[in-house]
Amino acid sequence: MAVAKGRIRRRSAEEGERFEEILRAAAELFYEKGYHATTMQDVADRVGMLKGSLYYYIDSKEDLLYITLDQVIKKGDDYFLQRVASARDPVEKLRRAIEAEIEYVIRDQVTVGLFLHEFDTLSDQRRRRILARMRRFQNRYIEIIREGQAAGVFRDLDPRLVVYGILGMCNWVYRWYRPDLGFTLKQIASVFTCLALEGIVREGARSASPSQGPRAISGSRRRSASRVRSRK
Repeated sequence: MAVAKGRIRRRSAEEGERFEEILRAAAELFYEKGYHATTMQDVADRVGMLKGSLYYYIDSKEDLLYITLDQVIKKGDDYFLQRVASARDPVEKLRRAIEAEIEYVIRDQVTVGLFLHEFDTLSDQRRRRILARMRRFQNRYIEIIREGQAAGVFRDLDPRLVVYGILGMCNWVYRWYRPDLGFTLKQIASVFTCLALEGIVREGARSASPSQGPRAISGSRRRSASRVRSRK
């Protein structure tokens, strides 16, 4: 489905694939040149179609940006839920959440970077829609922090500030990550989860899950440290 003439239009599979190609091309151009410097002709040239044909799919250049940025949050949220679903205690939930965020940022580096750079370009109404989705996403992290605090596992820190710190650290990966730096995704995830967990997990804290046993948290922390040392 795609936005056109102010409505959501249903499309055939072939049209849907073509629209996704247009979105990818627009995202790459916005990321490379900046949103304001990119023209609809640039997008048309990138996908090999007439400029007028783009308006079969969307009404304006802002539609391309809005749909792309909205998908960034939706896909990130979906990936978060997928990764965290089977975790049984707050420490493991937070570990998987951080790993998921880093994996997503690296995998979708262009669109995540575009989101962080061009979000304020959207109209007020569209920003509000995406902000509502962002708050729902952030609240999933906040719930994990509060769950851990209620169980006596996490330190008594402001949950919102903790989440801002974690997401800020993870999202900034898009600014410096390049494959030629020599860091693997697993290595980055191990270091970042180690930093976050060492900062929030209480010393000697017990797992919130009865099945984990009293040494689960400290063991979890040792495994993070071990993985980091093994890559030095």
